[in-house]
Amino acid sequence: MVVGYDYTSGVWQFEGYAYVPSGTTGVSIVQVFGASSQATTAMLRVYNPSPKYYTDPVLVPNVYNKWYRINVIHDVGAGKVSVYIDGVFKYETHDNGPATHYFKFGVYTQDNPSAHMESRWTGIKVLRKN
Repeated sequence: MVVGYDYTSGVWQFEGYAYVPSGTTGVSIVQVFGASSQATTAMLRVYNPSPKYYTDPVLVPNVYNKWYRINVIHDVGAGKVSVYIDGVFKYETHDNGPATHYFKFGVYTQDNPSAHMESRWTGIKVLRKN
C-alpha cells in the first residue's frame, strides 16, 4: 500500500516497472484493493509465465526475466478499470463496486503458488486526475 493515497472518488492511476523472475507463478503482483462485492476491485496475477486479469484473460504472453511498465487506471465515477502494459491498452472492465480503494504491489500468494515467489519494482507513481 502506498500510504496516504486511499480514495473513494475520482480517476486514479498506478504506474510502475515490474520484473518477475522465471519460476514465480500463482501470485498477484498488483491489486486495486477495496470493493463492495469482494476484497479487491482489480488484480493482476502471474501464472506460468503470463500476467492475467484475475485468472483470465492473458494480458501479455510472457513477462519472465524482463522489465515491463504496468499502468492501472481506476475511474471510480464510471466504475471502470483499465490496464496497460508497456503503454499498450490490454483490458478494461467494470470495477467491483464502491469502497475505499488503494493500490498494492509486490507479490501475494494466490491459487497454485510456486515455492519461489518474487517481483521487483521501480519507478512507482500514483497519480490522480484533477
